[in-house]
Amino acid sequence: MSSTLSSSRAIGSTTEIFVQPKKIEELVDSLRALLAGDEGEQRETFAFLRQALDEDRPTGRKLFPST
Repeated sequence: MSSTLSSSRAIGSTTEIFVQPKKIEELVDSLRALLAGDEGEQRETFAFLRQALDEDRPTGRKLFPST
């Protein structure tokens, strides 16, 4: 009893071999574009989130106390 893999399952098609690195490169480029966002927008978002998180907390129990 020997188990044999078909050649199509053991080795991908030549198209698959060349397309995969391109897809990975496109994905990495997309992630880099997301990470390189606008710094001003990030600061505004943090200010909004900080206010929203501290809004209903007691004065002495703020998550982001004023310095």
